[in-house]
Amino acid sequence: MKTRALWLWVPWGLFVAAALGWVIYWHVVAGTAEARIQAFLRDQNAKGAQASVARMVRHGFPALLRLELQGIAYAPARGGWRLSTDRADLNIALLRPEHVVLESKAAIAIARADGAVTNVEARALIASLRTHNGMLARTGIEADDLSLDDPSKEGVLRVRKFVANVQPDSRADGAFQLALEAANLTLPRPVRSFEGFGVDVAALRAAIVVEHGAALLAGADGDPTAAWRGGGGQLRFEALELNWGPIEARGSGAGGLDEKRRLAGVLTLPIDRPGPIFASLANSPNLNENTRRALGMLAASFDATGRSIALDVEARNGVLRLEGVGVRLLPPVY
Repeated sequence: MKTRALWLWVPWGLFVAAALGWVIYWHVVAGTAEARIQAFLRDQNAKGAQASVARMVRHGFPALLRLELQGIAYAPARGGWRLSTDRADLNIALLRPEHVVLESKAAIAIARADGAVTNVEARALIASLRTHNGMLARTGIEADDLSLDDPSKEGVLRVRKFVANVQPDSRADGAFQLALEAANLTLPRPVRSFEGFGVDVAALRAAIVVEHGAALLAGADGDPTAAWRGGGGQLRFEALELNWGPIEARGSGAGGLDEKRRLAGVLTLPIDRPGPIFASLANSPNLNENTRRALGMLAASFDATGRSIALDVEARNGVLRLEGVGVRLLPPVY
């Protein structure tokens, strides 16, 4: 009888031990996550940034682990901008604590040094980070019904679906692969010199290699891309798809920023029907008469011959050119 009773107690004892072990593990993982957040904040502040989280609240026991982060604020030591939001939730995979997901739960305000503010809202906005042996394995952001609103300017940028993922490029040290997809964009206002294209962009997809991407993390006082530009950094578009107004094209190219922080590079977009593109450009109200005439002649020529082309889009010395015809001046990106 004693032996039988012992065997009845053994499963219960194992269950209690496992339950106690899981409780301890849950709190250890939660405590470790909180400690890492506090360490990150201290490290950033020591480097000149302004980073803070007003309060952290644990949720999800026993099956899940979610840290509710209240009163988030971050301003980098370099860059001239500040981010703030009332709340975001950090979800941690209990069996894979190296994989974390940050979900926005309130509007995000991004204030720039010139006083302008962009308010970011979405029906769902999620960022994820996965590391391996302390190094980045993959990070990304996904949003549904995303909107970016600058109250000082006309219109709101809206995107029905936005996805971006970044991971190290195994082909080159310090390079990163960026996969980008945006569907059903509505621009806040017509783009200068491209007014005929409208404000609705059906799709934008790109597979980009950020060369010397590690240099972007170095930054410089007042100029966050200086080290990247100085080290020969550029974006290599291995694939690009754009459906916007008269443009339905897939292409490739490469580019970056020049010494004045203006766009510089070349994209090649094969176009089956280039006539409507040049016709739309010729109707822009911001062109001089010579440019308008040149674009109109190109449109008529392509409509008459039915030829397709590989459209070269070039940014050089502060001028954007299509097939060698300058269509607009390019200001500094920032």
